Amino acid sequence: MADQEILERIAAAVEDVEATPDAELGWTRHREPAKNPTAVYSVRIPVERIEELRRLAAERDVAPTALIRTWVLAQLDAARSPEDYAQRWERDVAATAEQLRKLLDERPGAPWAQVS
Repeated sequence: MADQEILERIAAAVEDVEATPDAELGWTRHREPAKNPTAVYSVRIPVERIEELRRLAAERDVAPTALIRTWVLAQLDAARSPEDYAQRWERDVAATAEQLRKLLDERPGAPWAQVS
């Protein structure tokens, strides 16, 4: 559908609504249900911590709500299967430590670096 056609449809809908402000609006259901339906849940966070949340989200280039969602889902996963979560965490830490060792070994001037 072309942009102009969309704009014309929107304009026509606005005119229709403005012409009949007291008319009952009809609702159209989606034809297919969402694959992973979501819900909105309010959470109170102390005001002084909101800026901290926004700063962390900006550093990670994500929206604060996405960061909160990621944290909550991770904690739910951990609560549901703590053994799996602990094993995955240990594997991640071991992989990170191995990567850090490699980076240190490749560092120029490292005393343990091979001299050619």
